[in-house]
Amino acid sequence: MNNRIEHPKVFISYSWSSKEYEEKVMDFAVRLQGDGIEVIIDKWIMQPGNDTINFMEKCVKDENVNFVLMLLDKKYANKADRRSGGVGIETQIISNEVYNNIEQSKFIPIVFDRDENGNIYVPIYLKSKFHYDLTQDNADEEYVKLVKQIYGRQIYYKPKLGNKPKWVDENLNNPSALKLKVLQKEKNIKAIDFLIEEIKKSKIGEEDIKADSEEKNKEIIETYNKSLEYRNALIEIIWNRYENKDFLDNLCDFYENIKNWNKQNKGLKQEIWDAFIHETFIYLIAILFKFRQYKLINIFITKSYFQQGYTDNITNMHFYFYSHNYEVIEKAKNEIDDQNYYSGMAAIWIENIYEPKISKQDFTEADLLLHNLSILLISEQRWYWFPITYVYSENSHFNSSLKDFSLRLKSKYEVNKMKELFGIETVEELKRIFSSMKPFIENKRERYRFTMTFESADLITDFIKIEEIGTLN
Repeated sequence: MNNRIEHPKVFISYSWSSKEYEEKVMDFAVRLQGDGIEVIIDKWIMQPGNDTINFMEKCVKDENVNFVLMLLDKKYANKADRRSGGVGIETQIISNEVYNNIEQSKFIPIVFDRDENGNIYVPIYLKSKFHYDLTQDNADEEYVKLVKQIYGRQIYYKPKLGNKPKWVDENLNNPSALKLKVLQKEKNIKAIDFLIEEIKKSKIGEEDIKADSEEKNKEIIETYNKSLEYRNALIEIIWNRYENKDFLDNLCDFYENIKNWNKQNKGLKQEIWDAFIHETFIYLIAILFKFRQYKLINIFITKSYFQQGYTDNITNMHFYFYSHNYEVIEKAKNEIDDQNYYSGMAAIWIENIYEPKISKQDFTEADLLLHNLSILLISEQRWYWFPITYVYSENSHFNSSLKDFSLRLKSKYEVNKMKELFGIETVEELKRIFSSMKPFIENKRERYRFTMTFESADLITDFIKIEEIGTLN
């Protein structure tokens, strides 16, 4: 949207209804006026004896009026459809403008009331026109979008064009040799053991990449891409075996094993397998969340993982409690694409998403969920899971991939279904857990954003107030 308006003027069209409804209309007008938008409304301008029809026609056709806001309720819709009363006459003017004037964006329908069944009131001629809804729980967000439109500001930004995903050119009927072997091993429950041995035998990351080579960056990314077949094999194992009774123990052992093995690696090789561990853990949570395996998610996040120390001491730590350093890979990615990515590693993951089983939204939501659950379930940590993909979500903050999940927590029924995810039994326990996030929000949240963006990673409490949890049946 390029037509910025610094001093906008709007005309509010509404139907005179109950005193309560008219007070609601006036509160809306006052709010707009307070936000710097000049409001024209009959109660502020009309005098006894004035011609109401002439007033409406003048306001609608006035070139200095940037927008006509049509507040829709039952009375407005009925009168408009019957072409009766003041609104009926006004509607004849507006409908002619809507269908015959190229500047249709001047007219903005706003849902201002609903019937007892939650249905909206919209005149027939406006049924197909985009509208704002100020009657739902997200009314404040809708109001923000409305005001942005009135000021001529962009509401949604088109993301940069990405690169073609690697899976586009894959032959789905001809899986890799490794994937075939893994699928065969599924029959005797040896797939995970087989995969860890194949990873240890691989030479990925040991290739001689000359520092002064013009093809250096390309070679680095191509080397990294070799690890994707191992990633894909593990995703298939998780997808096929998450309900198996040995799944939890086998996968925990797998991650402890590969993390300890990778500590002996250096440079690019260590980065590649760190990325493998990091990325596949997000896929693990995405798959378990998709199939509502909430108890397993809780265990994977809260359990201790034992690692061999450099002095033969065994230390326990939570899975995410170590930094991710992808300096070599990210530098190569940035230089190849001539981009300054928030996270080059996250950009690579998004390009290589394992669709159709897991979508970009599934993946980024799982990353954000890990961030939130690490704060909620593991107290007094110096550092929590950082969701490096949060800026690559297909949705904006207003429609975050975490939003639907968050809003469902208003329902006692949903909380009861998800209680194993949080390790709680009652709504009050869940409220106490969320209350514990307050120190993080006040003191640490700003650390959990990329330095090049203003938005921190989304939190569940961005979309639901603690006192709203479990208030619906």
